[in-house]
Amino acid sequence: MKLRIQSFFYVLILFSASYLFSQEAKDYKLTDKAYGLAWDGVNFWFIDTNRRALIKINEIGEQEIYNLGLANLRGISFDTREAKLLVVAPKQILKIDPNTGGITDKINIPIQNVAGVASVGNFYYLLDLDNAKVQIFDQASSILVGGFFTDRSRPRDICFGRDSLWISDSADNTVYRYDAKSGKITGSIKTSLKAIRGVLLSGSKLWVVDREAHEIKNIPFIETERFIASGEEEYTLEVTLKFRIDTVSLSKAQIAVLHPPSNEQQRIRSVKFTDASFQPAFIQRNRAHLKKLSIEDSPGEQVLKYKFTSRNQFIKYYVGDDYLNKETSYPADITSYYDKQKENGKLFARDYLEIIHSNRLLSTSLQDFKSKMMEAGVPVMPYRMIRFEKGKAKSIQDSISLFLLGYGWIPVADIGTSSTADKRYFEKKESDLILYQSLNSTPSVSPVYFKKDANSEWENLPAEITYKIK
Repeated sequence: MKLRIQSFFYVLILFSASYLFSQEAKDYKLTDKAYGLAWDGVNFWFIDTNRRALIKINEIGEQEIYNLGLANLRGISFDTREAKLLVVAPKQILKIDPNTGGITDKINIPIQNVAGVASVGNFYYLLDLDNAKVQIFDQASSILVGGFFTDRSRPRDICFGRDSLWISDSADNTVYRYDAKSGKITGSIKTSLKAIRGVLLSGSKLWVVDREAHEIKNIPFIETERFIASGEEEYTLEVTLKFRIDTVSLSKAQIAVLHPPSNEQQRIRSVKFTDASFQPAFIQRNRAHLKKLSIEDSPGEQVLKYKFTSRNQFIKYYVGDDYLNKETSYPADITSYYDKQKENGKLFARDYLEIIHSNRLLSTSLQDFKSKMMEAGVPVMPYRMIRFEKGKAKSIQDSISLFLLGYGWIPVADIGTSSTADKRYFEKKESDLILYQSLNSTPSVSPVYFKKDANSEWENLPAEITYKIK
């Protein structure tokens, strides 16, 4: 039975074209008990578990309700090969014509509580609520042919896109990306929501059902072959540096302050010094502000102030199969971060991942871990960061990044891990802001560098660092 109504819910819909990826990233209001999410190329679809119905939101903002009359409806997806909606109920998959809302076929499955379904080739990937497992159902033989555990405590929906499976977890309100063949987690996207249910990846957009807010929400993220970035936070800091210059003559000297590094983890903007005589410059390819001193400048105690804004993202790095046995060598610009004599030319990224993981388990401190990495010939970049919690600075701590051969820099903010943790998985939280990083494998004591004259080396000066969050 189909009922057409003008939605009395506040529906924020702007359909500017007939494809999802050409829409604006709006939020879409839903009914109270929304579950699952699908897109048929023109319309959104979701399930109302109270009404036991399928609901379509069309291109002009109307909702159409298709009463199915079955209890425990949860998962929904759109099979592009058959142009049919797939809806899961206890021990069955319903095929539904999106034009009429009518059931065209029923497939029996040996699973009672199914949270979601994704059609991939000749298989249905079914999310089993009873054991948090993805069961693989062969359409041709109508039997289960494999599967894998999600290792999540409350998985709620599944979809397929960009050659991966995506599963929403309401325990931490995060969407996890899985390799469909191995079942391993290869990335995750953090949300700020409280009760996510449905998940849909279409084109470049990720959509989830926020059951608490009764909305379909677009979750911005960046996906590359190395990492997934999401969960942006913005911080504005005013930093004060107090330090000494003991050189008698400053007529040819220079002083520089390194910027916080700007990369995929944090984007640094609007660096401004109170002293306008500091100008933008580079030190060993690192952005800095530099001042050329003169006889008018005095040695002794110095005080500098500067401001900057950082947009931080939650980054999940995953070392894919293509990197494990890649034949390559370290690039020339990282030679200052490792001892070349310790390098073992017979090792690959796969071997270094084992070395990193085992030493994280065995090391008693960050310094102990760093020493073990240097002994193994792994490039190490120390840095000092501010760790935030709920928008407030919680602590300042030292951490490191490691250069994985053939892959690039990976963060190790905390050395703690478990023996069962995935060795290929690394993360950088959006609540960690790197204040400065070292120019070589020796930890810098501050971002302040001093040069007596043009022929001298840069000297890292100790400094008292204080900051205010604006």
